[in-house]
Amino acid sequence: MTQLLISVKNVEEALIALDAGAEIIDLKDPSIGALGALDLITSEQIVKAINKRVILSSTVGEQHKNVSELAAAICAYEKIGVDIIKIAVNDLFTHLDFKSEINKLIEKKIKLVAVFFAEDEINWPQLKQISKLGFYGAMIDTKQKKKDITQIVSLIDLQNFTQTCIFHHLKSGLAGSLKLQHINQLTHLNPSYMGFRGGVCKDFERQSILIAQNISEIKKMLLKHNNFELIAQ
Repeated sequence: MTQLLISVKNVEEALIALDAGAEIIDLKDPSIGALGALDLITSEQIVKAINKRVILSSTVGEQHKNVSELAAAICAYEKIGVDIIKIAVNDLFTHLDFKSEINKLIEKKIKLVAVFFAEDEINWPQLKQISKLGFYGAMIDTKQKKKDITQIVSLIDLQNFTQTCIFHHLKSGLAGSLKLQHINQLTHLNPSYMGFRGGVCKDFERQSILIAQNISEIKKMLLKHNNFELIAQ
């Protein structure tokens, strides 16, 4: 079963995504990069507007100078009611205090998703490591939005990624300039969710406004796939 994640930047977009059938609403500022953190005030407004009707995830940005700053940002978004926190896989993962700080967050039942960038070679040992640390999930996204994920990572590697996540009991996500045509191409890899932003915006521009019809069309295709999977089982 593959869920639909839609990234939003304000309350209006969050309600559009909710009404169109998104199962995960992702808080993100697309104007400041692939994992741009949406400000806490707007994020809290969205949390209150959605009122636990669907899962909420959030990015926390990539500007943190050390692990303590990263942990503080994670706690800030968890405190306002975000269910899942996404963090970029970067040099901080190799710091000596990373494991201990992450363990503290996991002990608080905070659900963390590690985001691997498609432009970088997948670090398979690191994927196994985050499972041991207690991460909730992992995903692949594109850092630059000039190409979609399938133009950067082979389908074989994407399948290996989702299967490795399943083996290590991690939720798996695929994102990165995805559009309607990618549904049939990627759902057979059985990701836990597929993430969309530009592909559901006006003129496919990720900083533009969300279009409800685009979300609904993708949702319908995902439902067809999921229903087929249920019948096949």
